[in-house]
Amino acid sequence: KNLFYNIPARRKFLKSNTVEFRHILDEFQRIAIAHPEIHFEAFHNGAETYHLPPGSLRKRLVNLFSKGINDKLVPIEEETDLCKITGFVGKPDSAKKTRGEQFFLLNDRFIKSPYLNHAVQMSYENLINPGTYPFYLLSISIDPERVDINVHPTKQEVKFEDESLVYNIIKSAVKHALNQYNIAPSLDFEQSPAFSGMAPSGNPVTGKIVIPSSFSRPPTMENWEDLYKGLEKTSTYPESFPSRQLANFESDARQGKDPVQMHQCYIISQIKSGFMLIDQQNAHERILYERYLHQIRESPANTQRLVFPKTIELPAHEASLLVSMLPFLRRLGFEVEGFGKDTFILHGIPAHLSNIGEEENLFHELLEQFRMNVDLDWSEEKKLAALLARSSSIKRGTNMTPVEMRSMIDQLFACAEPFQSPFGKKCFITFELEQLESKFNQ
Repeated sequence: KNLFYNIPARRKFLKSNTVEFRHILDEFQRIAIAHPEIHFEAFHNGAETYHLPPGSLRKRLVNLFSKGINDKLVPIEEETDLCKITGFVGKPDSAKKTRGEQFFLLNDRFIKSPYLNHAVQMSYENLINPGTYPFYLLSISIDPERVDINVHPTKQEVKFEDESLVYNIIKSAVKHALNQYNIAPSLDFEQSPAFSGMAPSGNPVTGKIVIPSSFSRPPTMENWEDLYKGLEKTSTYPESFPSRQLANFESDARQGKDPVQMHQCYIISQIKSGFMLIDQQNAHERILYERYLHQIRESPANTQRLVFPKTIELPAHEASLLVSMLPFLRRLGFEVEGFGKDTFILHGIPAHLSNIGEEENLFHELLEQFRMNVDLDWSEEKKLAALLARSSSIKRGTNMTPVEMRSMIDQLFACAEPFQSPFGKKCFITFELEQLESKFNQ
């Protein structure tokens, strides 16, 4: 209770108990993963959240993230003259739509590295769906003299002396492990960390990898989505779209010719002054967000009962998060009840959701989105409505029929705020005929 005795001003900047507890658990997880040989316990409001006896790294991960992760882990153990890489990566079919469970350890300390994360992500190229992220825990042992840790006050960002070489070693090691264990057998805790099934010549680096002298960070792929990212900035359209012009857009878009889908990401709709380019995912997020928010505040949604209820086992930190979300989830149409300490039974989902057969995945994704966005300074109801909209929206890469596109346009312009998604990204932009004519020197 005297934590802020000498710095009382800092106490004013604390967020809600849920947010601060999430930060505590994040730090707890990182330390517990780095030291599986140490016994750890965590308590919250008098209740035990984690009980982690000492053991192998695999057992520590199972105790942190549930038993289901055991069969999804692929071991890595590679050593070169520069560094040693150990740990686990997830099988491709276990990739998630959020980045939550990704860890780098450098000499037993947690670090963040978008550059090395890119190396892992590239190792899964053509193995996982776009927009999904694999689990990994990679521990890097290296001579401290070859690392600058004074890059960031928290020491979580570092600079390697041979960064490009470390990048290639990690990429090669992960690829090799995935090739070896793409269809891995069920593994128990007592098995040797090196896994006797691995070929003795399993080092993918020694004598086999060529490092270009002019190696540089891989360039970002140039595609339509990257081109569009420059436009995705928060905007309230105060000058570009006065109310009467918006009314014209609504009328034109609804009465124009059939819309056309482009690159399975965008919808082109003709209007009198030119055409409108709609981001299908952002637009659908806005539509669903306003619907869910209304249901939470005004009228509970109808529930579609599952023929076979789903039993969902969660890690301790997600179980406590779910308990705090239950009142809002029930108003959205989810029917969930507790079944033991960290186990829940899902009896029903909102009737309008089309994710039949993927109820458990949707539920896990919603929890992960909520956990990853716990810092959002919104009310609980707005946060849940926005995150459920993101989880259940039509994603980029999804084919849409003309009828579906027309319905989406109608629903978008029926929204109170059609301009941007709940996360501040533009739902549509317009192109005037004059702009097009100038491009062709008309």
